[in-house]
Amino acid sequence: MLTRRTGKNRARHLAAAALLFVTTSAFALSLDAGGPHARPTGGVEFVNAPEISARGRNITTAAERFVKGMATGDVDTVWMFATEEEQDAFGTEKEAYAAYADTFPQIVKAKRVSFDRYWQEGDTPFVAATLVDRDGKPYRATIGFWLNDAGDWIIVSLDVKSLSDRVASR
Repeated sequence: MLTRRTGKNRARHLAAAALLFVTTSAFALSLDAGGPHARPTGGVEFVNAPEISARGRNITTAAERFVKGMATGDVDTVWMFATEEEQDAFGTEKEAYAAYADTFPQIVKAKRVSFDRYWQEGDTPFVAATLVDRDGKPYRATIGFWLNDAGDWIIVSLDVKSLSDRVASR
């Protein structure tokens, strides 16, 4: 009887260890899938250019939060990035999200975002990104930010264009 109980406990411990190993292995493989600078987040994979400075990474992190909010339908996150004027005009988080989603459906459908460069124009930091939607269509996005009095980043400039449009206009 005593050996039987010990066998059950040992089997439970082995099963728990195996489950933990499989779970952590799967997680580690998913992190390595996109390369050294890739991070899957909420169904969207984000890739930061290795040469982006620490301040640039701060801006790209803000851009990641916005894109993830758009792609997952997180109306509260999108609201945080809206200017006070937009918040007054739309009135609710849902209306602000709906307006952004209607204007920028490419961001809603984002599957992979590569941050290519960061720069500063006056007090406004910008980030340029290549965005690929779920259908595999590539876009170029430029996002400008402003640090408000509360210390939060808000979006003051957002432009998304199809890469095929950019090539055709040259």
